[in-house]
Amino acid sequence: MSILPSSSRQRLVALASGLVRRLVIGRVPRLFDSVFYRSTYPDVARSGLDPYLHYVWRGAGRGYDPNADFDTAFYRRQSGPTRLDPVRHYLRAGSAAGLDPSPAFSTLMYLARYPDVGRAGINPLLHYRQDGRPEGRIAAPSASDPNQWVALAGVRAAHRWDYPADGATRFALTFRRDVAVAACPDHAPRICLVLTLDGAEVAALVETLEEFSDGVQEAVTLEFDTTLRPHPPRPTVILALEQAFHGRDGDGAILLRYAEARLWDLLPEQPRLCALGGGGCLSIRGPTP
Repeated sequence: MSILPSSSRQRLVALASGLVRRLVIGRVPRLFDSVFYRSTYPDVARSGLDPYLHYVWRGAGRGYDPNADFDTAFYRRQSGPTRLDPVRHYLRAGSAAGLDPSPAFSTLMYLARYPDVGRAGINPLLHYRQDGRPEGRIAAPSASDPNQWVALAGVRAAHRWDYPADGATRFALTFRRDVAVAACPDHAPRICLVLTLDGAEVAALVETLEEFSDGVQEAVTLEFDTTLRPHPPRPTVILALEQAFHGRDGDGAILLRYAEARLWDLLPEQPRLCALGGGGCLSIRGPTP
């Protein structure tokens, strides 16, 4: 009896397992990187198994990653036990549910920053790997420690106001030419409005902040309603009002006078200053944070 060389046996195993994979599982998802998988885990190459079949049968259970941007263990901590392997689960259900494939990639943040991806119905991580990264698009991390946000440094909790507030869906910011000094008796070195806005809302806020001081309108109101379309799961910008004085009007709206407004973009891994506005006045309507 002749014994096949190991290389020949591996080729036979690869052919047979590839056929099994096509019959039982189907096509290899585009998020699965066979070259990465085989080179990262030498036992895969030694086994001779079709790489994706190996991932489904063994690799996912061992915490093996299907590409350089997908952390299997991290994803499973979010998804819990699933009938599908992590890659197919993320493609079919996880991204729609807002699950993140790794600590370095926020699904909803990417969709919020780039609405064209959502409109096209493309999986966010797949788009980032194939097109977004080469185009220079930004992948925000899955989570960020608010205590590391520069805009919040040294700001008391009482002067950090989240909008929309817990359980609320609507609020409005009105940039005004003037608010009476007597209406704003309380001083704070900095007041931070921590805002959860989508890409279009951020763009409108940036435009208003940069152009209102040079315009002719007495007031510009921006209304925000998170029920109109999906919003990110965590804050996307901080509007920091320097040397602020605040109070309330008779209807309960918050009134503010400030020396300077700075808008911080929280989507990059390192938050950055994205817009500046001169001194002005602002009123806020909505549930109190």
